[in-house]
Amino acid sequence: MLRLVAVLSILTWMAAELFVPSVWSAPVPLSGDSSRDIPAKMTGKDGAPMVLIPSGEFWMGSTPDQVDRVVKECEVTTGNDAATCQGWFQNEMPRHRVALNAFYLDSYEVTNRLFEKFVQATGYKTMAELKGMAKAWVEGEGLQVVKGANWRQPQGGQTSTQPQQSDHPVVSVSWSDADAYCRWAGKRLPTEAEWEYAARAGTQTRFWWGNGIPASRRLGNFADESAKHLVGGIVSGYDDGYIRTAPVGSYERNAWGLYDVIGNVGEWTADWYGGNYIRTPEQNPKGPSSGQFRVIRGGSWANGRLRIRSANRDWDTPTYRYDSIGFRCARDVAK
Repeated sequence: MLRLVAVLSILTWMAAELFVPSVWSAPVPLSGDSSRDIPAKMTGKDGAPMVLIPSGEFWMGSTPDQVDRVVKECEVTTGNDAATCQGWFQNEMPRHRVALNAFYLDSYEVTNRLFEKFVQATGYKTMAELKGMAKAWVEGEGLQVVKGANWRQPQGGQTSTQPQQSDHPVVSVSWSDADAYCRWAGKRLPTEAEWEYAARAGTQTRFWWGNGIPASRRLGNFADESAKHLVGGIVSGYDDGYIRTAPVGSYERNAWGLYDVIGNVGEWTADWYGGNYIRTPEQNPKGPSSGQFRVIRGGSWANGRLRIRSANRDWDTPTYRYDSIGFRCARDVAK
């Protein structure tokens, strides 16, 4: 009976939030910052378009009430107990104010086409190629280590990304692979704070478009009806048109010109993972100086509504690679 009441309360709350519009607030310029005089767009050395993310302040993370709601929803949708769900999401606290200088960020996730350009120019070998394996979602078996899987063949075997998937985001790359690409392109991986600030684009809602996922809008590539034979926890009633990754830019962009910042692939960030936001600097934070895991943001085609929220944090060892994780690059504004 109590579980039924919990389910009904979660469904009522979800329905009430479904069409709540995005709460937008203009970024607050930092003192002495002149980002308004900087070009709004640029092209990186790799040929990728970049947009200027303006300087400003924002609320990073989630409040205790927001986390409590996510935990209750997690219990209902995953069947896990409260302690397990809290372990997944309490790292979003405490919600805190962060100030960032302006920076550039790739409009799109790095594609197979661009990564091929990098490999041809440098002869680079990814960790998956050197180790001879990567993790991939296998039908009927879930997430598995697949021999022979790498960025060219994310599911192993003969699943080539070229040329049919040249415009899909590169996957099966480790943190060091992503870092190497960004350095080659004269860029860097974004910090975790930069990523969330850019993803929110001035909003305070669950997602940059609001609190719900209306089935009539093409908002992004998430775990949907077409992928339910591969992954669990899908967004019921939603079909984004692709089972796995989609070509970058296939869905709506956020208010600051970023495509696929939520969904398609999870994105490596520069930061080491440090658990809860404790002793986080307020000005241009860069996370702990060392650690065991690197932070991954944005959720992917394999994630449902809990994992694609703007505040959600995932993490893994920097050596690992999945067919649902890629990246985009950032660049400092020239002084």
